[in-house]
Amino acid sequence: MRFKMLILPMILLSGCVETSVQPMTQSSFKVSTEAEDMCGAKGTREIAFKSAAIEVINRGADKFIVVGDQSSSNITGGQFTTYGGFQTYGSNTQDIVIQIVKKGDPRYADALSAKQTLGPDWQEIVAKGNPDSCL
Repeated sequence: MRFKMLILPMILLSGCVETSVQPMTQSSFKVSTEAEDMCGAKGTREIAFKSAAIEVINRGADKFIVVGDQSSSNITGGQFTTYGGFQTYGSNTQDIVIQIVKKGDPRYADALSAKQTLGPDWQEIVAKGNPDSCL
């Protein structure tokens, strides 16, 4: 029984994230991420930011700045369970507007690096695509 209680949250966390990318201009786009409540606001924000870095690289660039940022958390219901008492459930959303910055732009020196954001395994992360879970 204890094993089931430890594994269940991991199963619930897999596949609980949905991200979409909307072009805004030739050099800007909006990343919208919605994640189950278990991911939390922080986890949802991290997934959206990682997805933004992946999109920057997929567009052939590395440097970017965040020009818009909005988040929300929603409780959509609750239930009483034998194991956990009353539990609420809902979702978190994160919207980020990204501007790609090219060499020669005065903001280039201050811009973030998508590759550094993703870390040393950035090529593998980009190949996998947008995260679909909080894990």
